[in-house]
Amino acid sequence: MSIEQTKLSICADDYGITDKVSEAIISLISIDRISETSCMITRPNIKNDINSLLIHKNKINIGLHLTLTDFNSLSSFNKDKKLPSYKNLFFSTLKRKISKNLINDEINSQLDKFENIFGFSPNFIDGHHHVHQLPVINNCLINIIKDRYKDNSYWVRNSAENFLKLIKRKTNFLKAFALSSYGNKFKKILENNNIKTNDGFSGIYNFSDQTNYEELFLSFLNNINNNHLLMVHPGYSDDKLKNLDSVTHTRNLEYNFLSSDIFLKILHDKKIKLNPLFKI
Repeated sequence: MSIEQTKLSICADDYGITDKVSEAIISLISIDRISETSCMITRPNIKNDINSLLIHKNKINIGLHLTLTDFNSLSSFNKDKKLPSYKNLFFSTLKRKISKNLINDEINSQLDKFENIFGFSPNFIDGHHHVHQLPVINNCLINIIKDRYKDNSYWVRNSAENFLKLIKRKTNFLKAFALSSYGNKFKKILENNNIKTNDGFSGIYNFSDQTNYEELFLSFLNNINNNHLLMVHPGYSDDKLKNLDSVTHTRNLEYNFLSSDIFLKILHDKKIKLNPLFKI
């Protein structure tokens, strides 16, 4: 008699932010510790290890990590081609004082580059700092992907989670609750447009250097459903990363845990099967 397993998807964000982060993600893919990765297509080094990622395209999902903050744009988003800070983007979208044309151009430019590099459209789309869920941006994205990809083969990530589950996890509740509020609205938009999306989300925390990631990971697994998505940020930290991003040391912590035997034992004991979301 077979034991029914819960299907879990683990997505490593930020492929391409630095060569060392990409190297760590490839390492985890090669030993079957993550099921998808989302790519920062705006980064100039995204092509450096593309063949190592493409080797695994049939067993994982490879997605676009839509980037609309902090880094350089691919379109003429600003005169200096610099994307805005998250704070500026956030308030611009709340006030509806952001150009849809600029957003559309940048989304299309990133999708174009993804397709040119990989030779196929993204299996899924999510956002750096979850920007794809913000007002104005969310509708721009949905209109574009529905127009570009008629076969509905893709899915889009949402950060919605049940309120009671968030309380039980006790991990950075306020941040998780805020993201879940945006995620709930976005999930409804996706469902109304018949776009596939994950059922449950976890992975939010404060990225403290003192994090006990094993303990944190266990909290992320509390009360999960099939097709739950767990977001991770593994990597090898170096000076280049420190100059680009505030999340550094915890990438090493996450990598060490995900590559460990303890990680495998937890999945086994909890009867959880790692599964690329909607992968046929």
